Amino acid sequence: MTFRPTFPTDFNLIRKVMVREIIKVTGLDPSSVVVTEPETQNEPRPALPYFGMKILVPGAKFGDDSKQYVSGTVWNSGGVRTMTISFDCYGNSHEEAYNYMALWQTSLDLENVQADLRQYGIAVELIGTVADLSALLNTGYEGRAHLDCTFHIAMNLTSDLGAEESVEVQGAVDTNSGIVNTDVTVGPI
Repeated sequence: MTFRPTFPTDFNLIRKVMVREIIKVTGLDPSSVVVTEPETQNEPRPALPYFGMKILVPGAKFGDDSKQYVSGTVWNSGGVRTMTISFDCYGNSHEEAYNYMALWQTSLDLENVQADLRQYGIAVELIGTVADLSALLNTGYEGRAHLDCTFHIAMNLTSDLGAEESVEVQGAVDTNSGIVNTDVTVGPI
């Protein structure tokens, strides 16, 4: 039996799609939308205002997976996963940060934004509440708004179960003319 896994999800593509949509909705410069993941280096922060996003839950299982025959000896197993993404917007004031985040929050409900996301296998599940996380940092005021959203994504795994080259059977064979005790080898299956 041969097992040939494929990665079920391209998370970099999901990040790129989200960044592209945030840029389209907010009108911010592409350098003002950053991915803040543990794998990335701490780089200087962009000028205010700017957006940051981070995938918190990459794929919690949601419901039962299906198993489908593809062709030959290839099977597909997969299902829906729930992905949580945390969005943060930093602004010159808490009102600016809140307004950018409220714009993103409202846009996630629009059909054209949802259609763009669906082209890449992303469905909006739950749009969270915008929180004002503004704070006094290093004796300076920073406006910050936060939003957690959940999305449904499809995860699929394809495997080739392979074929048995031959099967040996020992025992009695019942034919129309009677029972014959013999050893039988069946060729490729």
